[in-house]
Amino acid sequence: MKGFNTKIISYVVMVGLLSILLTACGSNNTANQQATDTPAKTSEASATEESAVKETEAAAREAFVVTDQVGNTVNISGTVQKVYAPGLEDYLVTLGVTPVAQWSTGERPQQYLQDTLSGVEEISFANGIPSPESVVDLEPELIIFPTAFYAQNGVYENYSQIAPTYVFKNALGNVVEATETIAKLLGLEDKATEAIAAYNTKLEETKAQLSSVSAGKKAIYINANARAIFLVGNFHYGGYVLSELGFAQSTLVEGEMSADISLEMLSDLDADYIFINDNDGLGDAFLADIKASPLWNALPAVQAGKVFEVDGDHWRSSGLIAYQKTMDDIVAFLQP
Repeated sequence: MKGFNTKIISYVVMVGLLSILLTACGSNNTANQQATDTPAKTSEASATEESAVKETEAAAREAFVVTDQVGNTVNISGTVQKVYAPGLEDYLVTLGVTPVAQWSTGERPQQYLQDTLSGVEEISFANGIPSPESVVDLEPELIIFPTAFYAQNGVYENYSQIAPTYVFKNALGNVVEATETIAKLLGLEDKATEAIAAYNTKLEETKAQLSSVSAGKKAIYINANARAIFLVGNFHYGGYVLSELGFAQSTLVEGEMSADISLEMLSDLDADYIFINDNDGLGDAFLADIKASPLWNALPAVQAGKVFEVDGDHWRSSGLIAYQKTMDDIVAFLQP
């Protein structure tokens, strides 16, 4: 009987020990699984919390007052979602903002932005500044004009009745400064900082790529349209990019935004590289006359084969996107 009892006790002890071991193993497996799951769950939680914080900050952004570049007092609501900024679409897209409407020639908007803005309503500037009635139904919360020219002759007074209206003296010159200003109006300073850093990096890399062909050389950007052929200075558009890349400019346009060019002026066109942009074919007749001139064919750049027909409306547009596309074109032409 004693032997039987001893066997039972031994069996009970073994079962107890086995239960303890199984429990311990289960606990370890649970702990290991928790250790494996924790980083992912913590990461997801952090991302959710960060998103919530940003949304809260945006919602809590208080209204503020600024003075625009021509002296107008502008009351900005805390969070601006709907923006109308004709001619500044590049700047908005850079900041991740889709405008309520986009500038158009009357036939087409800026083509180089259509991968982002396709389908956005177009407002024609073919006949000048459109009437406020064309904008009012869009219900913008902020209107931004790129130059003081847009706000003349009562235009500002009419538009500012639709929504707070900010006017630049000329946003098309210093694109970095203009991007920063628009970002402050919209509370998107972080995005501006990131975009500007990327632009500056590309600029320095492109300058280095072209240093052997830009040193001591002059380059000119010519824009041809239905009205005339313009030499574009280094204040905006492709002329600005050429200057930023280290090319000197022709004396014909030095210190000027642009200058008309006539047949008589051709012999004074001092440039080692000439970039011509025919504005959607509108400058065909003028360019034909220019290229038929003996004065044109006598130019060193023409004789050296350093005249480049450039395509795309980014050459005659302003903004970080347009300027980087123009850089790419210049590199392709000069370092194929």
